[in-house]
Amino acid sequence: MITVRVARPGDGAALWQTTRALAEHHDFMAGFVVQPQDFERDLFCDHPVIGALIAEDDGVLAGSALWHRSYSTNRGREIMYLEDVVVLPEHRRKGVARALFKAVAQTALARGYGKIYWMVMDWNAEAKALYASLGADIDPDHRLCTIDGEALKALAQ
Repeated sequence: MITVRVARPGDGAALWQTTRALAEHHDFMAGFVVQPQDFERDLFCDHPVIGALIAEDDGVLAGSALWHRSYSTNRGREIMYLEDVVVLPEHRRKGVARALFKAVAQTALARGYGKIYWMVMDWNAEAKALYASLGADIDPDHRLCTIDGEALKALAQ
């Protein structure tokens, strides 16, 4: 049975495990520096800007969703940015992702967020198919831009 619950203190290691699995799957291990205590610190502080859900399959860690608050200037309201949805490989095709997305949607509505947005890799056809089946609108024109490290420092000078 698939269950989804709000992350609680002590779940930093579970979030680390799912986040690491995603980094491995996307070949992002060079930039993977997060530690379990980072999740603990940022989820369970006085004013967290992130939230997390844990999915379990018969009591075993199956996946997670991690989101943070964002703001839409077009809407003039806070919205939710879904940073990661991860289903561990051995739990795929069991409804875990759908259960996580349902819980994310419930969380967004409970917080008054009228929109959830996230990114998807161009090559990830399975994810795109899932998102479309959930009713997501996948915009082919938007691409993620980042700046960090030395380029960020150079820009700031």
